[in-house]
Amino acid sequence: MDNEKINLLDIIDRKTLQSLQDAFAEATGMAALTTDDTGSVTELSNGTDFCMNFTRNSPIGCERCNKCDLQGGEESSKTGRPAVYYCHGGLVDFAAPIVLNGQHIGSLIGGQVLPEEPDEEKFRKIATEIGVDPDEYIEALRKIKIVPKEQIDAAANLLYQMANALSQVGYQRMLAVQKTADSEAIVNEINAKFDDINKRIDAVTESMGSLAEFCNEIEGATQQSVKAVENTDSIVKAIETASTQLTLIGFNASIEAKRAGGISGASFNVIAQEVRSLANRNTKQAGEVEATLTEIKKAISNINQQLASVNEAAEKNSAAVEELRNLLKETSELVHSMK
Repeated sequence: MDNEKINLLDIIDRKTLQSLQDAFAEATGMAALTTDDTGSVTELSNGTDFCMNFTRNSPIGCERCNKCDLQGGEESSKTGRPAVYYCHGGLVDFAAPIVLNGQHIGSLIGGQVLPEEPDEEKFRKIATEIGVDPDEYIEALRKIKIVPKEQIDAAANLLYQMANALSQVGYQRMLAVQKTADSEAIVNEINAKFDDINKRIDAVTESMGSLAEFCNEIEGATQQSVKAVENTDSIVKAIETASTQLTLIGFNASIEAKRAGGISGASFNVIAQEVRSLANRNTKQAGEVEATLTEIKKAISNINQQLASVNEAAEKNSAAVEELRNLLKETSELVHSMK
């Protein structure tokens, strides 16, 4: 906020300003007004007919009044004491600045009095300049309160003390507003982090869910593989049985070939040997297939064990993630309660 333009009504509410200037006007019997760099921000307290119905009611007069108010506040801000001056309409006014963090953000204006009997011809000229009826202007002028200079100075000092008090209160409120803004910025940043963490947790949860589904699919596939291996076992056993029978057939054929003798016996013996050779090869290959199937069973068993471990770990991680989510939710609610 150091480099930003500070608006008076952002720091001190209009109702408070109006109440203070009303109290000042009632205590001193003088007019009072609060302004910022754009003009008045409150209703004029205890204003005179001379100012309200004539001077400020004229477009030229109102423009000159606003200019005087701004110049009076700026002069007081430069000198560090209340500025007492004659306004363009010939009345005595005084101004005190409201300063926050080195910035002149507004002024308390008082006055609309005269320290002595006025020169009416001078005021007739002013009336002509701003476009109002001189006679009516003089009639309103004669109602202006005559106040000794010492009383005007005392009222100006009182207004200056009020402006200083408002400056101090406003500064403390500005610090509080800045602190609140900083706290809200921190809270918003923390909430953004929480949102990011929650998104990541959701992604992890989704990944673990996909992993669990994948593990279930693998487990189902391994079960089917086990059944397929069991079916293959029966086929291998059937092959082994057939090989044993072929071996017996070949052995019996060799015996019969010896009995037959001669060329027929020799030919029959060759066939018998081929049968036994085929039986031996079948037996060997069946043994190799059985050994392979045994390894496959072991591998499937290991896969099932690994899947069980993965599922167990996934369940633990899922529980841990849920605990973390709850903890983040509680922390987020705690942060929100700090606002």
